Amino acid sequence: MIDPSSINQIVDLAHIEDVVGEYVNLKRSGSRYKGNCPFHDEKTPSFVVTPGMGIYKCFGCQKGGNVIQFVMDIENLSFTESARFLAKKYGIDLIETNIGNSDASMEQQREKESLQALNDFALSFFQDQLIQAEEGRTMALPYFRERGYTQKSIDFWKVGYSPASWTAFYNHAKSKGYSDEVLLKAGLIKQRDKDGGFYDLFRNRVIFPLVAVNGKVIGFAGRVMSKVDKAPKYVNSPETLLYKKSDFLYALSQSKSEIRKNDKVYLMEGYTDVMTLQQAGIGNVAASSGTALTPGQIRIVKRFTSNVSVIYDGDIAGMKASLRGIDLLLEQDLNVRVIPLPEGQDPDSYCKELGSEGFQEYLKHNEQNFIVFKAELLLTEASNDPLRKSEVVSDILGSLSLINDKIKREILLQELQSICDIPIQTLYTELGKIDRKNRQKDSEKNISQELSLLKQAEATINEFSDPNTEVLSDVHQERALIRMIMLHGNKPVGTEELTITEFILQELDDDANASFQLMHEPYTLILEFVKLYYSNNQCAPEAVDFAKHSNPAISKFAAEIYSTEHTLSSAFIDNLISVKTEDDNYPKELIDIFLNLRRTKIEEMILEEQKKLVDPEENDSEVLQVLDYLIILRKQIADQIGAVTARL
Repeated sequence: MIDPSSINQIVDLAHIEDVVGEYVNLKRSGSRYKGNCPFHDEKTPSFVVTPGMGIYKCFGCQKGGNVIQFVMDIENLSFTESARFLAKKYGIDLIETNIGNSDASMEQQREKESLQALNDFALSFFQDQLIQAEEGRTMALPYFRERGYTQKSIDFWKVGYSPASWTAFYNHAKSKGYSDEVLLKAGLIKQRDKDGGFYDLFRNRVIFPLVAVNGKVIGFAGRVMSKVDKAPKYVNSPETLLYKKSDFLYALSQSKSEIRKNDKVYLMEGYTDVMTLQQAGIGNVAASSGTALTPGQIRIVKRFTSNVSVIYDGDIAGMKASLRGIDLLLEQDLNVRVIPLPEGQDPDSYCKELGSEGFQEYLKHNEQNFIVFKAELLLTEASNDPLRKSEVVSDILGSLSLINDKIKREILLQELQSICDIPIQTLYTELGKIDRKNRQKDSEKNISQELSLLKQAEATINEFSDPNTEVLSDVHQERALIRMIMLHGNKPVGTEELTITEFILQELDDDANASFQLMHEPYTLILEFVKLYYSNNQCAPEAVDFAKHSNPAISKFAAEIYSTEHTLSSAFIDNLISVKTEDDNYPKELIDIFLNLRRTKIEEMILEEQKKLVDPEENDSEVLQVLDYLIILRKQIADQIGAVTARL
């Protein structure tokens, strides 16, 4: 467990707009920042960062919290891991104890830390083998030198070498105390079925470290050095707790600042492609590591820019196979351009052939919009075959239908018309048909999502409800009560010179009739925090106290409450219509909350007493007396509003 004083330091020093800004392309909107949520697909920004309170909130997927919660969400880390990550980044000394961590979370945290330590150890080993060991200097270093890479580039990309011996790394790791279990989990060794022995995965290969956006080494890729070697060209780390292939783009960690600066990224396939372009002065680069683009990779790109230029190797078959990636980019509402290279060339080879300035000029003058590229690529094959041409045009219109911007659509549709020589009205008609089909699919998808959300809501209600009763839990009233404290806690109420917080705390203590207590987290946690804060300060916590609280459950709920803004339509003012806002109406709302809470509690108590009537050990007479009293109380609940109102 991390001491609260350390947590306070982190949330004070780690400015949330800076931390989030490393993952999300934020744009200022008044006193806040907005951007596309990094946690789910969206085309219209619904992700809001509020620097003054140190919180973020997505109104689409509902994720929210303070800066520690954001790191937990974005990096899939535990609370402790996230705090350590930020503490290291901002030079904060943490005060920690071992109290309060569950066995399961501690175990996963230890495993992640072990894997990270082992990857760092392996990185150092591979680098030393390339530069310091005789085998690396004679076998592997020439591979990089012959391809024109300077020592500066070799150091920048932290490339290395794994020796030809079957167990060079394994023996070295074992000598330093690493277990077979963690070596296997990290994917750095494999086990033979024949005799159960172990051997190195990356044997006799140059090594490319796979570095996550946060700068940590999460895996490795090994490449054979000889074209005559019959082994697979590349071997990659398997997926681990640290490395998920579909959510990783090579070089993004090293290139993100240049991508932001240029508001554009060049996407390609290979590790050496990226290295060569970076050395040539083109730093806004990333690679899909030889695989087709995935939605996860595209979401990462979108954090840093909306402009993507895909550089295709000069291989027609490869270009066709990669066209699906364009549609995925369009679905994420990115601006897509394409740069095809001459036949037989890749970014690495062609950049070296043209030189730095020549290659940059080539990129500038050969960039095409995706419609021109796709049409020229596919229509050439269709030739004079009308059926094939019809299929190609429908395919291109399918890509166009993914674009929401009407102006962009119109311009691209006109370009398609000039290329394929089909009447523009015909293209409009076909595009309309595709749009209708897409809307139908979206509608079915939305219905499915809504049903899923209903099931989740039902599960939540069941979790908060007594399975032996027919009355729903009062979780919604508890939420409303805590929300009242957080929004209006220090405002005056009634004629007794009480604040909202004081009134609520007194009511909770005095409400003997309904045995009133909060039952559900995070509301119980927040109430305890409010009580403690009030006893020390004689007032309710301010918004920032909730938002920057060390307990992520509290800060997350605070982000939900404080990130929501409701603005009264100007039509009411223009038409001289007087409407009470929440700031005016909170006393009435407070009454409603308590009445609903009491009603629910009384209903629960009535059901409990009714159960006793079938219990032979219970005194029916006494039970009936209690039931009569509760039923009268239930009937009189409307009168209670007068009692509460009198105090207000």
